[in-house]
Amino acid sequence: MAPGNVAVIVGASKGIGLELARIYLSQTNLQLVALSRNAEQARKNILDTSSSSPLKVLFDKQKKGGNGDAAKPHAQQMDASELSHLDSSRLTTIDIDIKKEDSIRSASEDVRKKFGDDSLRFLFNVAGVLNVEKNVGQVEYEEMLQQFQINTFAPLLTSKHFVPLFAKKLKANGDDDLSQGLLPHNLGVVANMSARVGSIAENEKGGWYSYRSSKAAQNQITRSLAHEFLMKKTPALCVGLHPGTVRTGLSEAFTGGPGGKKKPGSAQQETDEQRWARGEFEADEAAANLSQVIAQLKQEQSGLIWDYKGDQVPY
Repeated sequence: MAPGNVAVIVGASKGIGLELARIYLSQTNLQLVALSRNAEQARKNILDTSSSSPLKVLFDKQKKGGNGDAAKPHAQQMDASELSHLDSSRLTTIDIDIKKEDSIRSASEDVRKKFGDDSLRFLFNVAGVLNVEKNVGQVEYEEMLQQFQINTFAPLLTSKHFVPLFAKKLKANGDDDLSQGLLPHNLGVVANMSARVGSIAENEKGGWYSYRSSKAAQNQITRSLAHEFLMKKTPALCVGLHPGTVRTGLSEAFTGGPGGKKKPGSAQQETDEQRWARGEFEADEAAANLSQVIAQLKQEQSGLIWDYKGDQVPY
């Protein structure tokens, strides 16, 4: 196989990870490896599009000239047939427990054996957990440890074991680009699911001690790996991505979960422009937005945190 022909998504059985898996399976020719606690269920979920509506891409696909400056909501219905004919032959699902390094190591070895040493082009650490503390008295050690294990330690350990599989040299993109333009020109990508609340500079309300801290620490990992790529001249970049507020199981307490309407007048009663401004999305919309941000990344943007509009989030 040609180098750089594999995309790996960690946490692909539901939410944003599931929708990203569908996008990269339907919109690219990459081999897709979906990692989750239950590989069999993940495969069923990814290939079962019977309950999926056509993806509405809110990111302006026509924006040129770099991230951020001209991002505007751009409602676009994707052809439902693109999701109804997913190529299952390019989908590999693997069981993983991201709280255990041996499991991460085993998953990376499975990928290496099947696809080769220089096979990776894309690694997206999507899996996350959120437990909200309103004040310091609510901090519990076990919940804090779990958030750091999943939000911080796991992305670092998946990078440890999967980055050595990244292609050391990529062909110039052309008609044979397996990513079909959804990955940056001639570069691999490690993306970590960050969060705006992990920004120290923008913390004006406090609270959320464990989650904020776990994401802030993750941002430091993103920055360090980006430097390592540069020092080793690895043709790859590493970024953190903030998807906005997304209606998934993780945010159910304050969004109502998938399809929820926790806030009065939200979702279906709003225009795309209003929801874009407020930054609240369904999982498929968030995945589509992030896929477009990733597609337009440039080398100089490595090591930084970007939101769903392509705007930089300060550390």
